[in-house]
Amino acid sequence: MNNYAHQIISDDTRLQLSFMLISSNNTSFPPHWHSHLEIMLIRKGYMTAFIGEQKYTLKKGDLLVINSRELHSTKTWGETEYLLLQIPYDYLSRAVGGISLIRFQEYFPSITMNTAQKQLCGCLFELAEIYTEKEDGYLLRFSSVVYEFLYILYRNYAHKLSKEAKEKENRNFERIEEVLQYVNANYKREISLSEVAALLNVSPEYFCRLFKKNTGQTFLEYLNAMRLGHFYQDLIATDYSITSLMDRNGISNYKVFLRTFKEAYGDSPSKIRGRMRKTVS
Repeated sequence: MNNYAHQIISDDTRLQLSFMLISSNNTSFPPHWHSHLEIMLIRKGYMTAFIGEQKYTLKKGDLLVINSRELHSTKTWGETEYLLLQIPYDYLSRAVGGISLIRFQEYFPSITMNTAQKQLCGCLFELAEIYTEKEDGYLLRFSSVVYEFLYILYRNYAHKLSKEAKEKENRNFERIEEVLQYVNANYKREISLSEVAALLNVSPEYFCRLFKKNTGQTFLEYLNAMRLGHFYQDLIATDYSITSLMDRNGISNYKVFLRTFKEAYGDSPSKIRGRMRKTVS
C-alpha cells in the first residue's frame, strides 16, 4: 500500500500471471490501477468495489472483472475470502489481436448467472484446486484452464472500443493518474482542492466532478483513505504513538479519524496494535 496510484503485480515467472487465495478482514484499498486484467471471485463474506464511479456490492459466488488501467478500489467487510487471478495483457495479446481496445463485462452476480458465467466460476474453482494440490505437471493443466476461462470471457463478454473512445479514456486516465501521484508524494501535508485542480488547469468545481467520475470517491475521501492506509501500515510496523503517527500522516481531526479507522479496520488503533503484538509474541 505504499503507492495507491499504480499497483505492480508480481508475476509467476513460469506462467507470467498471478493467482492467489486471499483471506481478508476489513481491508481497504483506495483507488489504484495496474496494467493487468484482474478477476475476483468471492468465496466467503462481502466486498464493496468501485470501478470508476460504478459501485458493486459483492457476496459469495459473485464474480468481478477489472480491466487494465481502470481505477478501482475495494473494501472487505468482516472475514472475507476470495480467489484473485491477475493476467498481463501480453499474455492476452498472444491470442487476441487489438487487445488494447477490448473491454470485458465487469460484474457477474451469482443470483443471475447463466451457463457461460457459471463456467467462468467453475474454471476459477478448478484453478484453486490445481494450485492447491500442485500435482506433477500442474502448470500445464493450470495454463490450459486459464485459456479456457479467457476464451469463454472473450467470446461472450468482450466489446471493442472505438479509437476515439480509447483516446478519450486515455486522456482522462492520464489526468487522474497525475493527481494520484501528486497526492501520494504530498499526503503528509495539507492539500487543497485549488492546489490539485491547478495541476490540471481546471476549476475546483470541474475537478471535483472529474475526480468523482473516475474514482468513485470525492477527492477528500480519497485523500483521507490514502492517509488512513499509510497510518495503518505504520501502526503495525512501528512503535510510534498514535498521536505521532497521526502527525506523520497528515491526520489532524482525531474524532473523524477514529470513526473512519474503525469503519475501515473494524476496531480502534490501540486494540489492533495490541492484537498484533500478542500474535507476534
